[in-house]
Amino acid sequence: MKLKFIIFLILINSFLLATEYQINLSWDEFEGECNGFISGSIGEEHAFLSGGGAAEALDGKLISVGEGMSTDAQQVFKINSNDGFFTFWIKDKFADDDMNSDPNLISMSKPMISVFKDGELIDLIKVLQGAGLACKVFTLDASTGEVDREIKYYPKSRIIVGSIVDAVTGDPLRDVKVSITDYMKQARQTITDETGIFVFEVEIGQYKLDISKEEYIGTFANVRMGADETPREIVCALSPEIKEFRIVLTWGSRPRDLDAHLSGPNPDGGDFHIWYRNRYPIDGKDFLDRDDMDKYGPETVTIYKPAVGNYKYSVHDYSNKKSKRSKKLSRSNAQVFVYGQNKLLASFKVPHNFRGNCWHVFEINEKHAIIPINKIKYVKDAVSIH
Repeated sequence: MKLKFIIFLILINSFLLATEYQINLSWDEFEGECNGFISGSIGEEHAFLSGGGAAEALDGKLISVGEGMSTDAQQVFKINSNDGFFTFWIKDKFADDDMNSDPNLISMSKPMISVFKDGELIDLIKVLQGAGLACKVFTLDASTGEVDREIKYYPKSRIIVGSIVDAVTGDPLRDVKVSITDYMKQARQTITDETGIFVFEVEIGQYKLDISKEEYIGTFANVRMGADETPREIVCALSPEIKEFRIVLTWGSRPRDLDAHLSGPNPDGGDFHIWYRNRYPIDGKDFLDRDDMDKYGPETVTIYKPAVGNYKYSVHDYSNKKSKRSKKLSRSNAQVFVYGQNKLLASFKVPHNFRGNCWHVFEINEKHAIIPINKIKYVKDAVSIH
């Protein structure tokens, strides 16, 4: 019995021991000056570290060894945790000091990142060529060891960059008016270019964006530039003016594929459940205007012919449909906007830090009132979503 108990304790201790991740950053110093930067969260705690100096955060679970303090690489980071999400960036050291205007220096310095899990190499990333003074490289899920590469350049670090598209067609919208207001009530304005993109340079703080275009329903977004000073992205799908209910889903770059599900009363009798695999016309109209399978959205549903009864709207994480413990839907930055009578009626943000692949967002009752649900759970099969 003693031997079995000792073995049991050893197994328990092994399970409780934190996984150690190490991230090494190297570059060609003759071509540029890079700075690694990692931001991450464990539970509700969030922190960030620069690779330039030795520092610790998240109760010592996130560590920067400090530049030149390791023989392994120019900058070394360590994560001692079995949980949490961490995003790794590279910045030009002088990107936000207005001392460097050459957007090619990061690319020219040929950064290389090695990611180790408990001493074993799990990924080797050579940063692709591109232009920008900040580059998002990957996200690490510490609970699984999954490294999700997403090499994307940005012109600077302290920016809010937005993409405005038509909610029904998904086409970029140019000449959209975007006004940004800071906490001092000072406002600036710009318009989107031909690709539907706008950019504001900002300082740390809270901002409100007001977005409008003729013959579209105006909307707004609240964005905070945090102390980590990494680019903030928003995706906004403007709905053409409409009196019926229109439901618009947008999200971030991950997961790649979220699906909208709408169930409710069929005007011709019975009930319907519409999603991308079950697209059938109701009274000659397909309620699912747009299915998006390649990140960001929009995915748009319009109730073109309302009937008496209750409607239910949910979002399914198709990319992680078989994962009971996934938090990726909860971390997707998904938002749902409900329009009707040519105005925004309600908006919802996905609950943060929950496990599951299905977000039950809201219901519409017989009196056409929108009833928030806002819960995440796991569903075995998309057919069962009602």
